[in-house]
Amino acid sequence: MTDRSEDKDRALSTGGSTEEIVGSIQSIITDRSLAPGDRIGAERELAQRFGVSRWTIRRALEQLESQGQILRTHGRSGGIFVAPKKLIRTTPLGGLPVYLRAQGIESGTTVLGTRAGPPDDEIAKQLGLESDAWVFHIERLRLAGGLPLVLETSDMPCDLFPGLLDQPLGSLYEIFDSKYDIRPEVTVETITAATADREVAGLLQVSVGAALISVTRTAELRSGRPFECSKELWRADRTAITVRSDGTTTYTTTDA
Repeated sequence: MTDRSEDKDRALSTGGSTEEIVGSIQSIITDRSLAPGDRIGAERELAQRFGVSRWTIRRALEQLESQGQILRTHGRSGGIFVAPKKLIRTTPLGGLPVYLRAQGIESGTTVLGTRAGPPDDEIAKQLGLESDAWVFHIERLRLAGGLPLVLETSDMPCDLFPGLLDQPLGSLYEIFDSKYDIRPEVTVETITAATADREVAGLLQVSVGAALISVTRTAELRSGRPFECSKELWRADRTAITVRSDGTTTYTTTDA
C-alpha cells in the first residue's frame, strides 16, 4: 500500500500538476482496493496529503468526475467517493427499492416530513379531488448505496389509504400493494431538466445549481381514478433513465 510520503512525492515530482494529481488519486483507489461507493477523502485532506492547493485538487477532481471515476458530495458528511455505478431507472417506476435490489444496490429512506390536510389547487387537480377532500403528503430522501439519490414528495387521497402514516414509509408502492391491494394500472410521467436550489442541494449533497432530473408522476387505478401524484428530483450524476414507449409517448415543448 502506498503511504502518505509516497503519495506526496508522486504528486510533487512534476510540480503537483493536474495530471499528476489525477494519477495519484487513481493510485489511492487502486492501492487501497477501494470499491464503488467507498470514500477517498475530502478536498482539504487531499490538498494536505499531496502538498498542493485546493484549486489544483479541484481541477483534478473535475477531470476524474467528468470521466465517471469519482463522485463528489457536499455538506457535513460529504467528500470524494469512488463513483458508484449509475442507477438504471426505467419508466414508469414501480418502486425504487425493487430497482435498486435488482441492480445490487442497497436502498435506504429518510422520511423528512408527513402531514394530512387539504391539497393545494394543483394537487387537487392532479388527483381529481373535490375541495373538501384531504390528502396524505409525504416528503422523503431516497438513498442508494448510503448516498442521497432522489428527493421525493408524494400526495395520496386519504380515503384510499386509511392509516397510511402509521406504516413504515420505505416503499410506498409495496405498501399500496400489500396493505391496500392497490396497484397502478396507468402511470404517466413527465421528465424534465432541473437545477438544485440551496435547500435541495443541501439534502442531495450536491453544489447549488447542480444538474438534476425532475420526474412528475400520476398513477391511476383500473377505474381511471388517480391515487398518487409525486415529484422527484434525481441526481443527474447518479441516474440513467431508460424509457420504453408503448406508442402513447407525447412530446411537449415549453418556452424557456
